[in-house]
Amino acid sequence: MKKKIIIRIMPLKKKDADCIVAWNKDRGADFLTQWAGRGYRYPLTEEQITVRLGISAGTDYKIFGIILDGTIIGTVELMKIDFVAKRASIGRFLVDPAETGKGYGTEALQLFVKNVFTELPVDTLELNVFDFNKAAIRCYQKTGFIKTGEVIRPNGWIAVNMEIGRKDS
Repeated sequence: MKKKIIIRIMPLKKKDADCIVAWNKDRGADFLTQWAGRGYRYPLTEEQITVRLGISAGTDYKIFGIILDGTIIGTVELMKIDFVAKRASIGRFLVDPAETGKGYGTEALQLFVKNVFTELPVDTLELNVFDFNKAAIRCYQKTGFIKTGEVIRPNGWIAVNMEIGRKDS
């Protein structure tokens, strides 16, 4: 009998910053730009994460950890929360490289989307992903996100805009 996977989404804790730094170790500045945009600077440090975590209290973004059987395996942020427009963005979604390809990212994202639509007066979630990140695009599509456009960034990378509505989740 296959063991049931238990994934939870919890507010990120300062003690988890070392894991996120480790997942980025030796991956380079381009990787950090790919998943974090201007949210962090290379090289990533625990201090950057804990400062961002402290600032997030009471703002328009929240930082979460993805927990598998009690161990952090990823992080995701809910950003640009706009209760008037009933929209928010998902960003800085990262899964421990040792845990990718096992379906945990998709399961975590599905749970995250469900939680947002259940707990917040948000009708649309959006995100941006670079076109070369095929695994992430598949994960987003499995969750129900659809492509809504593309933007060429100043560095030449193509950002694919995707979104999902409350009724589509």
